[in-house]
Amino acid sequence: MLQSAPVDAIPVIPVVRLGTVQPAQEVGMIEVAVAAFGLTGLIMSLALIAGLLAGVAYVWYRTRHAVTVIEANGNNPNFLRTYND
Repeated sequence: MLQSAPVDAIPVIPVVRLGTVQPAQEVGMIEVAVAAFGLTGLIMSLALIAGLLAGVAYVWYRTRHAVTVIEANGNNPNFLRTYND
């Protein structure tokens, strides 16, 4: 036996929308190139900044530490000789 719907039930009315969905906007080659150069430019800028910081750190370190044994001994190239006065 089939039961009927209650008296206070809300009837279901189907809604049909007629119309077309707008297609996605096309992306041209110019937009792709600008976006690629933007990302590449960001990466290149970060690499340039990192290189400059590394260069400054290297120069700062080398000005405070001797490069060779001769520099460490006061720029005397004959530091192995002993002088008997």
